[in-house]
Amino acid sequence: MKRKNFTYITLIVSFFWLITSSIGCSSSNLKNTSELEKLTIKWRLIKNPKSETETNKSAFTFINNGAETIKTGNWALYFNQSFLKPMQSGELTQGKIEHLNGDLYRYVPDSSFTLRQGDSLIFEYEAAGILFNEKYAPQGAYIVYDDSKIIAKDLNIASITDYSDIFSDSAFVATIPTASNQYLINQNIPDLPTDHIGKIIPSPYSIKSGKGSVILEKTSTIYYSNSLKNEASYLVTLMDKYLGVKLKMKEGVGTDANSISLKTAPLIVNEISNEAYSLAVHESKGINITGNDAAGVFYGIQSLSALIPAKYEEKITIESVEILDAPRFSFRSFLLDVSRNFSKKEDVLRLIDLLAMYKINKLNLHLSEDEGWRLEINGLPELTQIGSKRGHTIDSKNWLTPSYGSGPHPDTENNYGKGYYTREEFKEIIKYADQRHIQVIPEISMPGHARAAIKAMEARYDYYMAKGEKEKAKEFRLIDPNDKSVYLSAQMYKDNIVCVALPSVYHFYDTIVKDIVAMYQEAGLKLTTFNTGGDEVPNGAWAKSPLCMELMKTLPEIKDARQLQGYFLEKALAIFEKYDLEVAGWEEIVLNKDSQNNIQVNPKFKDKKVLPLVWDNTGKNIDLGYRIANAGYKVVLCNATNLYFDLSYNSDPTEPGLVWAGYQDAIDPYVMTPYDVFKSINFDKYSRLTEKDEIFGRKSQKIDANLVRNHLKIDAQKNIVGMQAQLWSETIKGSKMLEYYLAPKLFAFAEKSWSIAPAWESESNIAKRVKAIWAGWADISNQIGQREFPRLDFLFGGYNYRIAPPGAVIEDGLLKANLAFPGLTVRYTEDGSEPGINSKEYTKPIKVNGLIKVRAFNKFGRASKTFTVK
Repeated sequence: MKRKNFTYITLIVSFFWLITSSIGCSSSNLKNTSELEKLTIKWRLIKNPKSETETNKSAFTFINNGAETIKTGNWALYFNQSFLKPMQSGELTQGKIEHLNGDLYRYVPDSSFTLRQGDSLIFEYEAAGILFNEKYAPQGAYIVYDDSKIIAKDLNIASITDYSDIFSDSAFVATIPTASNQYLINQNIPDLPTDHIGKIIPSPYSIKSGKGSVILEKTSTIYYSNSLKNEASYLVTLMDKYLGVKLKMKEGVGTDANSISLKTAPLIVNEISNEAYSLAVHESKGINITGNDAAGVFYGIQSLSALIPAKYEEKITIESVEILDAPRFSFRSFLLDVSRNFSKKEDVLRLIDLLAMYKINKLNLHLSEDEGWRLEINGLPELTQIGSKRGHTIDSKNWLTPSYGSGPHPDTENNYGKGYYTREEFKEIIKYADQRHIQVIPEISMPGHARAAIKAMEARYDYYMAKGEKEKAKEFRLIDPNDKSVYLSAQMYKDNIVCVALPSVYHFYDTIVKDIVAMYQEAGLKLTTFNTGGDEVPNGAWAKSPLCMELMKTLPEIKDARQLQGYFLEKALAIFEKYDLEVAGWEEIVLNKDSQNNIQVNPKFKDKKVLPLVWDNTGKNIDLGYRIANAGYKVVLCNATNLYFDLSYNSDPTEPGLVWAGYQDAIDPYVMTPYDVFKSINFDKYSRLTEKDEIFGRKSQKIDANLVRNHLKIDAQKNIVGMQAQLWSETIKGSKMLEYYLAPKLFAFAEKSWSIAPAWESESNIAKRVKAIWAGWADISNQIGQREFPRLDFLFGGYNYRIAPPGAVIEDGLLKANLAFPGLTVRYTEDGSEPGINSKEYTKPIKVNGLIKVRAFNKFGRASKTFTVK
């Protein structure tokens, strides 16, 4: 039931005795704990609403497979469930579900709970919103009994198969991929001959084919000018993968017909000099790469690599070509969140190699969050001792609470909630990136998203207070202990905001920044940009903090506690200025909120070294990046609807990923129009090109068509300095999932951030624009399937890019199939069995009988999901 004026969403629960019961059990009611281990727990989604403002219905089923009755006692079932709204149970029998913090919940039985041998209990509950796919199910379940004893439980999650029964919205069900609707989409992507498609992603500014070719072999030499030894060494390693031999390096100028020469010289391409390069392959002159700077030479090497077939050969033939190239945007960044779930150093290095291949020049490492602190800091060991682990805890004195299914035990092998980079590992990462012309931007989130730091510093406070060292205890404390503010963050935390009135907060931040600056210096590098995060401070934060209230009395210009965020940035800027740092942060760092939660651009920091990263282009904020750029700020566009790679590829309920900003297929970054976002709103939340505007909000709420549209002013175009793609890690558990989200989406991002704007970006006619977009995408998708997927497999020894299932229909008894990425192979069966690497290959329409199933394969036999053709 719902309660008016109640902060939390109500949970409605009912119980059905069938053969039915609950979850764990106290030892006081059992002869031994094996009864708990024999308890089976199932979960299923019963029904979704049409609207995200309505409630879904789910159910736990608890089955007693033991020999004794399970009764109530000192036990509870804990679990994580993302995007489940906070819940209150009201007056119920048999128990209740409680929201603890973040995505952690628990089921607590009451005194009437009884579950006999062989019985089971179905526990139904309702919560707000739509559970779009199986990743929204509970995970990481465990039972705690007798206050501290733990039994981890594997939940049996029912697959979502009968879509029409689960999803109330028939329009949504119609978008769920099938063989037939994918066939219709793929008809926009014809299989193009190799010589009719682009040669390089991202597309060069100018490319002209010539006559003749150059042959590279083991006797070839790499010549380089003295400032390019790093680039020459990189090229030697790269060519070793193709030729199986390390080519000789020689400083100087080469004239050999089979040599590669690297040099720098003044160069301007399309009025751009930084990172510009030329690549000339001439039969009599060999291969010459000239860059305006070392980065330009490096990108010329990447383009050369793209021209080489993805296979080992003793002799490589490269056709004559002349390329002139320079980037559209100087800031081409990728964010990797290693805080919510951790990525090992080796996975980050592998990512850096991928980014370098596609001319991405910045890596924003999201190193701190509510759920994890991932970097060793001198003098503050608690940050990694406490903040880099997650496990069952009530007070977070030893580690953080479980999240995203990390489970009760902090040190288990598959707990992706644990881990951090030592100082030496971090220095290795930033040096490795620098050698590939990628600047690593560290991100330490403040004042919000700071729970890991807060809990670590509270553990430090308690430790020194117990020793009687009060001043040392208070030195880095981050909270006002008397703060009674009530709030709920975007990720459902109640205690993740630092107290901006405490001097110790700024001492803490200064200590962190100073030590990270020192790590760069120790690595022989200079840190120039630091990301402070700075977003999603929830309403209610600081409102009942005595320290903040006293502070506001001294700041008459601040009328509302929400505006203290600007005060924090102003104080933090003094720290960054001391180290000569540009401060990047999410858009909220340059916004003010009033008591009605309306936002205005804060002009106060316009002339400071402040760089807003604007992610929120949903709903009324579709033009927010332009409002900030028009006000005079340099801006990086991070549009959630196009550049959040952790969003699900499509509406298939078995497809992993989040959905809050729509679906995001490989084409989405390509469709983005940086200088006129309104030209990409005919691309709907289901990743479908339409011929009408489809502005949608975070909850798919249609926005008033009369909404004022703030276009980017002509003289403010220079303020759009770049783009950043984001990969948040709530659903990432290991390198395979990381790679699955990355490719093929990264190809379109590289194309959009480096290459010149395609003509369709300025086309005002929607129908003509859609046609041109499909033509451009057909070229890119053919490049991906025919060349880029094989390159990843070859250069990385296999890569877990997502293979999209084929489209297929049966017309007049003929099977017709097509691909989202021509170059892959379609295989099929006629007996209803799963297609395998030895199944029949589809090459053209063919007569078939029986139950037809189709699948796409790469040349190594890795395959897509299977579709049944109806």
